[in-house]
Amino acid sequence: MTRKIVIIPIHKILVFSLAGLFLLNQLLLTQVSAAMGMQTASTHMIVAPKINSDGKTTSLVEWPTMTEVMANPRSGNLLADAKAVMTATGKPFYAPGDISFDDPINAQKKWGAFEASIKLTTDEEKRFQKLISLMMTCSYCCGSPNNVTMIKNCGCAHAKAVRGMYRFLIQNYGDKYSDEQMVGESHRWYALWYPKGMLEDYLLFTGSENALPHESHGGAGPDGRHGIAK
Repeated sequence: MTRKIVIIPIHKILVFSLAGLFLLNQLLLTQVSAAMGMQTASTHMIVAPKINSDGKTTSLVEWPTMTEVMANPRSGNLLADAKAVMTATGKPFYAPGDISFDDPINAQKKWGAFEASIKLTTDEEKRFQKLISLMMTCSYCCGSPNNVTMIKNCGCAHAKAVRGMYRFLIQNYGDKYSDEQMVGESHRWYALWYPKGMLEDYLLFTGSENALPHESHGGAGPDGRHGIAK
C-alpha cells in the first residue's frame, strides 16, 4: 500500500497562522475591553433625566433608544467625545418625509404638526398620556430645580414636537418599541434642541464635568446636580 505525502506550501502555512493569530488577537481585545467596561461598538442607550418618585426632581439614567447611539470614541478630548455620543446624525429609520437629525429645526416643525393631525385609539391615547404626563420631562426649558415640568405642560415648540412624535411612533411602531425606548429616542432629539444641557448632564453622569461645568436646570434638585456628589 502506497502512502501519499501531502506537502503544504510554506506560504499557505503562514497565511493560516496569521489568520489564527488575528482571530486570537481580536478575541483578546474584546475580552479586555469588556473587563475594563469600554464600549467597542455603538449602543442603544442615552443618558438623560428621569423623573424621581417625588414627581418633582430627576435623576440621570441610561434610557434605551430606538436608534443606535455612537460609542464614546475616547479620543482624549472629553467634550468632543461627549458631542460625538450625544449628537445624532442622519435620517432615523422611523422618520417620515424629510425629517432628519441633520435638520433639527425642520424636524421640530414637522413632528409638531402630528400632535393635532394624528388620532389615536383609546388604548393608544392612554399610552400617549402616560408618556407625556409621567415619563418625559421638559428639563432645559422651564420649571425649577425642585419642580420639573412634564412635557404635557410645556407650550414650547420642542415640547409640541415631542408630543407629535410620540403620537406618530405609537401609531406606527407601538407594537415594536416600549415606552422607555420612545422616551429615550425623544431625548436624542432633545440633545439637538438643547445640546448644552444634555452635554452637561452626560459629562456629569460620566464623571467628566470638568470638560463642561454643570449648570442647574429644571428637576436637577436642590444641589443642581441630580443628586450626584462632587
